[in-house]
Amino acid sequence: MSLERTRWIPVGLLVVVGIAAAMQFAKVAAIFVPVAAVYDASDTATALLLSAPAFVGLVLGLTAGVYVARLGFRRVLLWCLGIGTVLGLVQAVLPPLPIFIGTRVLEGVAHLGLVVACPVLIILLSAPRHVALAMSIWGTFFGLAFAIAGWLAPALEEASGVGAVFLGHAALLAVLLLVVAFALPRVPGDGPQRDGEAVGFLQAHLAAYRSPRTFLPGLVFVFHTTMYVSLITFVPLFATSDARGALLVWMPLVSILGTVVAGFVGQYATTPPVVLLAGYLGVAALIVVTWSVLVGEGTVVVAALALMVFSGLIQGATFGLIPTLSRDPRVTAHANGVLTQLGNLGSTVGPPLFASVIVGTRSSDFAPVVVLVLALCAGGLVVSALALRLTGVRHALPPAAPVPGPAL
Repeated sequence: MSLERTRWIPVGLLVVVGIAAAMQFAKVAAIFVPVAAVYDASDTATALLLSAPAFVGLVLGLTAGVYVARLGFRRVLLWCLGIGTVLGLVQAVLPPLPIFIGTRVLEGVAHLGLVVACPVLIILLSAPRHVALAMSIWGTFFGLAFAIAGWLAPALEEASGVGAVFLGHAALLAVLLLVVAFALPRVPGDGPQRDGEAVGFLQAHLAAYRSPRTFLPGLVFVFHTTMYVSLITFVPLFATSDARGALLVWMPLVSILGTVVAGFVGQYATTPPVVLLAGYLGVAALIVVTWSVLVGEGTVVVAALALMVFSGLIQGATFGLIPTLSRDPRVTAHANGVLTQLGNLGSTVGPPLFASVIVGTRSSDFAPVVVLVLALCAGGLVVSALALRLTGVRHALPPAAPVPGPAL
């Protein structure tokens, strides 16, 4: 049953929960060097601390979508906030490195539960006319987490040490646990979804990846995540020293603007697949413009920031695509699981892939980056066109059967 009026305050609360979940990555990235110093660890070992939750998402993304739906979205939200709080408290005492890495792996499980449950609850709390907009606002959570952590964590670390950053994050999760427990309203569909046949792990994956409603958002997202972190990382390296600092700060922030714009455009002017097509076309065009500016030794800031606006459009429209394809809570949970799984695949593969093509040619040559981005945009355009075709006939299709999940 759809709501006639969007519950914007609870939706905002869930976005804040998403920001706190993304800070499970951002809190280490923001104090990368101090963490390495505390543990006397190499950059590679410290990078493992940063990426450990991503590996969990890569392996268990769809599994999280399946189990979150079967256990109940609200229940999973509360449990994962509690687990994250406890793990943050353990990290705050700076335990031995193997234990710290273990807490990061477990934190990845808590992170998965939060990023799968929150968007489904946002859909359930949104009126149909606001769903794409609400989901695009949700899509800003990762960029906002890194921006906030990059602003606050270094100052907190400098004042009180590395442990204070982890303690502060644990406190944030604890506060959110209490607020969610008492302030998040119950809506039809947020309870355990135990209808349908319970099948095994492999069958659940096969069923999810056979259904366009569950795998298309993740498939269109993987082309974006493969290049997103890499663009933010590598484009500034090709700029002048004066432009580099501005790009490092503003590229992720401008992408958030594009994500919000995608929600308004996808909700009131057109549909998310059309926004996806525009986003990938814009990125393809502007990566070529960025290359031409770099070759001409001009300022790259305007071109690079425009590039990230279109990149943000892709992210916002991807999240808006999920409820466009289906509003069934179980289907959307599985779609968010696939999106998390494939998104983590792109984030894991992207940076080393871009680095390898740069090192394989000449570090001063931006052309390999352009070629790789154009190839990824081509893949994204193909999948976006498929999504447009499916949504164009969605009213003529029979309702999607829930994707079966593994027995508990």
